[in-house]
Order: sequence, then structure tokens, then C-alpha cells
Amino acid sequence: MAFRLNFICVFIYALISHLSGQERIVPLKCNINMIYTQEVNSKNNFLNQFQSKITTTLQIPFIEDFSYAPTSKYPKNSLWLDSNVYVNTTYPIAPPSIGVATFDGLNKNGYPYMPALTNTNVAFLCDYLTSKPINLKVIAATSQTLQPSDSLALIFYYQARGRGENPEAGDSIALDMFKPNQNAWQRVWAKRGNTSPNTSDTAFKRAFVRIKDTAFLQNGFQFRFKNYANPSGHFDHWHVDYILLNKGLNPKADSSAKDIAFGYIPSSLLQSYYSMPWNQYNAGEMGQKNNVHIRNNDLTGLNMTYSLQIFQNTSLLHSYNGGANGNLLPFAGNGWSNFNSHNNPAFNYTFATLTDSTDFTIKHVIFRNGSNADSIPSNDTVIQIQKFRNYFAYDDGSAEGGYVVQGSGAKLAQKYSLAVQDTLRSLRIYFDPVGNLQNFSGYNFTITVWSDNGGIPGNAIYTNTATTVKYVNAPFKPMFEYELKDKILLSPGSYFIGFQQGVASGLPVGFDKNTNSNSKVYFDSGLGWEPSVIYGSIMMNPVLGKKIIPVSISENSINAKEILAYPIPCDSELLISNQSYTKIEIINCIGEIVQSIVNPNEETIRLNTSNLSNGIYILSCTEHLKSTRSLKKIIVQH
Repeated sequence: MAFRLNFICVFIYALISHLSGQERIVPLKCNINMIYTQEVNSKNNFLNQFQSKITTTLQIPFIEDFSYAPTSKYPKNSLWLDSNVYVNTTYPIAPPSIGVATFDGLNKNGYPYMPALTNTNVAFLCDYLTSKPINLKVIAATSQTLQPSDSLALIFYYQARGRGENPEAGDSIALDMFKPNQNAWQRVWAKRGNTSPNTSDTAFKRAFVRIKDTAFLQNGFQFRFKNYANPSGHFDHWHVDYILLNKGLNPKADSSAKDIAFGYIPSSLLQSYYSMPWNQYNAGEMGQKNNVHIRNNDLTGLNMTYSLQIFQNTSLLHSYNGGANGNLLPFAGNGWSNFNSHNNPAFNYTFATLTDSTDFTIKHVIFRNGSNADSIPSNDTVIQIQKFRNYFAYDDGSAEGGYVVQGSGAKLAQKYSLAVQDTLRSLRIYFDPVGNLQNFSGYNFTITVWSDNGGIPGNAIYTNTATTVKYVNAPFKPMFEYELKDKILLSPGSYFIGFQQGVASGLPVGFDKNTNSNSKVYFDSGLGWEPSVIYGSIMMNPVLGKKIIPVSISENSINAKEILAYPIPCDSELLISNQSYTKIEIINCIGEIVQSIVNPNEETIRLNTSNLSNGIYILSCTEHLKSTRSLKKIIVQH
């Protein structure tokens, strides 16, 4: 691996910069979207006792495109044995279909494999992605014995960096294959990083690995990807997508090509924000169009349709049929769909007056016309959530970098507009950890509210007491919420809300590279207020009105004791180590209890999750003779 400085020094060095002034984007130390914990040593002994011997094998074709990324951050356990990689929609640039598996220097909890590493000259083995055993001896449906002449191959697409951090020449990604009868793995493909640190792939490359060796053509064959990277942070990104293992494959053209797919989650339905307080919403906040990215992975044009539906809970509120059929040209040479009623649909719809916080579900669907079915129908539907909670957010909840303003006493401010009078009660900020993730005493800041002086920050109208940054994510808080000492009643109008830092090297704030609100961002590194010129959004969300706590959970009843549960993500069953629990509950994202057990007496508690929808839930466990409960984020993925 190319030489790297200590992460704190990265801020001073400022990495690679095409930017002006004292604002910088730096790599992240952790991943806010994973099940984050600062506990480095997990309870592996407990988890491993549930690893069962696999007696059945998968059949070809093996197809994986990670299109479930909007609802799960981990690879599905019906295809894969491990879950170290980060399944996401935000790091790749122009992926073959929505969702990729990202390899980096973080473990499955979004925490560095070696957080205190000082010698970063050497790349270490980090993430694995291992397939379940596959039968490459006989095709069960036809009883055909596979031969070297059957043109059996593994195809996949890969991208270095994307919107993440560039893998250097010493970093790499590799593919191994397993010989069942020899009980041995063999390296069959590898790719090194780039010698230029400012190089970013904007196109996915196709890898084709022919399988001719009869030692692989056995029942129990496996393949695995793994990367070698800097294990002290969110570094050295590789993105893998569109994996196909099958016979009869062509080195130059995919047999799975008759596929149309979404590339990203469509843009927010709101005009200015990604999410906003329900009581601040009015019809003027509704966006006029929805940016949708659709691509044709075939080599010829395909006729297709597009539609969307908006739901509140299970009630259908609005439908849009996308107009006439569109002839979608191949992505190669033409790019995303330019059929306006599909890629930029205009819909005359506004949400009714909201009386409380709520989420709306938007279902986007594409359909290929013709007699032949779409080869990968799973990427033809995307579920999007439009949130109305008690906070403003320009960001989509993801962080692909850290935004830093250098200079002791430097200020960062973001503009927000209130339609009605409201109370500012706190500020949610994602500060990415620095240093060795253990000593934060020197990192402090002061939340400040400035008036709007002709579109730039004016006078400070409120200054909070100095606060030390916090990195431990409390339950239900993917971003830490910093309460104001005095709640502020704000009249309708525009304000700049942010902070003044107390450390010269800067405090890295999570930075979303997929949405852009830089016209609302100003910074002052000591030379006066300057507008931001970096494309993206800062993860800094003002919280207004009353505090929202999920149904059935008292804020005073929460403690931090770890719940030992496996597997995560789970499919049909979740196993829990009983620590004298009197009640166990599974709670969905809107606070509803979807499953409950009272006074379980088994040493290992088994919860049936087969009837739960895919998504993120909270596992709540109440201990014996105590009124406190412990909480753990779990993921259900069928």
C-alpha cells in the first residue's frame, strides 16, 4: 500500500484537493450506515455455535446484483456465507444495476479492522465475500454432467473508488475458487489499485473468468472475493456488481444482457430537502420532477414502461403510469434513459396537510415489453422512503466522505427556511471519528445560530455552551443529537445553523456525495464567510418541535448492555442468548411491536422472522428484576 499518514495528519495534509479555500473532503474512519459499535472484540464464541454444516448446494445459474441494497446493508444469506462487505447504493458511479457490494477497511459493524494501526505501508486482508457451495458437477434439472467444453464461466463487474477513496498500487481485490476434492483455494483473478491517487473509475469494468479445470467441476465448488487494504478506516474502495456463474457464456457478451435496471434510488420528492419536519411542509415544498436513472444492459434497444405509486402505510395515495412506451437504447454508447416521462417524470401531486410525523413509500417499477422475460426482474423495482420527521436534512443519510474546515475557531453554517414558527431544540451531527477512535477530549465545538444577512450568515443570535464530540451511536440515533442548553423559538424565515470548532485541524462532518446543497453552505476559516464549492451535502440536521420517541419505548428505560443475537441479517430465524430476559420485542421502523415474547426460559431463544418484511428492526430485551432494556438494530433479509 502506498504510504499514508496517521489519520489526524490526513486532515492537515488535506489529501488530494481540487478545492479552494480551507474546506476539504477527507476519507472516513467509520461507516454510519452499518451496525456501528466501538466494541472491537465481538462475542465470536457465541456466534459461532450457530454455524451449521451446509448439506445442500446451490445450482447454476448463480445470479447476484445486490438489488436489495435499498433495504439491506448486507449480502443475502441465501447466496453468501459471510457478511463483511457493505451492500449499498451510494458509493458506485453508474453501476450495472442498483446496489453493489463494497470492499473497504471496515468490518461488518462499520468499524476499522485495526483502528490503532500506525504503520500503514502494508495492505492487510480485510473483507471477504464467500459464496455458498455450488454444484458444478451435475445440473440437477437435466442430470447433465458439466464438462470443460461447456463454456462455464464467472462474470462480474468491478469499479475502483467510485465516490469513495482510491485504492493505491499496493491495494488489491482478488477472486479465489475452491477445489472441493482437494479442500484447497486457488487464486484465479486479481486487480491492483492505481498509482495515481486522483484516479476515479467512472465506468464499471467487466471481468470474465473461464472455469475449465475439472478440479472445480465438483459438487461443493465455491468462489470468494477478498480485498487487501488499509484496515484503519473507510479506505481503498472496490465495488463489485452483476455477478453471473453459468455455462455457455461468451467472453465478449453477457447472456444475461436482456435486462433493464434502475441505477440509483430516485431523488427526493421534495424540492429543497431530502426530509423535513412535517409541520414545516407545504405544497410549495413539493418537487416538480423526480430524477430516475434507468439503463438498458442489452446490446440492442428494448421497449419498456415506467410507473410509480405512493403509499402511506398500505393506502395507495397516487399513481403515475409514465406515459407511452419508450425504446430504451443500450447503456453502452448512450447512457441513462433520456425518455422524459420515465427519467424525469413530472407529477402534479402534493401530500395532504400532515398532522404528525410520517413516512411515505414510493414504489418505482420498470417493465420490459415483449415475449421474453427480463433476465433479472429483481432490479426492476425500487422502494423509496420519503420521510417527514422532526428535523431538516439535505443529505440522504449516507456519508461517502468527511467535510472539514481547517482553522482554530473556524465556523460552518447551513441555511434552513421555516414556513411557520417553531422551536429549535437540538442539532443532529455525524462527526466521523478521528485519531485512534479512543481519545476525543480535545475535539469540541459550539452550536451557533446566525441570522440570514442577504443569503449569507449574519449576526449570531444564539450560542450554545461548548460541547465535546460524541461518536457512540445511541439507540434510534444514527446521528448523535446534541441538545441545546436553551430551546430557541424561531419565527418564520431563513436562518444559518451550524457550529464553531475548537480544534485547528478540523472536525470531519459526514458528507453525502449523492445529493447537493452546497448553495446553502458557508464556512469561515478566519477570512470571513465563503460559499462552499464542493458538490454534496453536509450531515447536519436541525431538530425542531417536540421530541419523537418510537412507540412503546421510554427514553429513560434504555441501557447500553449488548444483546447477543445471530445471524444478522437474519432470514427465517433469529437466535438470542438469554441473559435472564423477562420480555423480548421486535419493533419496526415506526415504533410498532411486530413480535413479542414474555418470560422466555430457553438458554437460546429462537424468534421466527420468516413472516417479517425485509428491512431494519429494533430488538428490545428487558432484563430480569430490572426496568431497563437493551436495544439492538437487526436486519431481516429473505
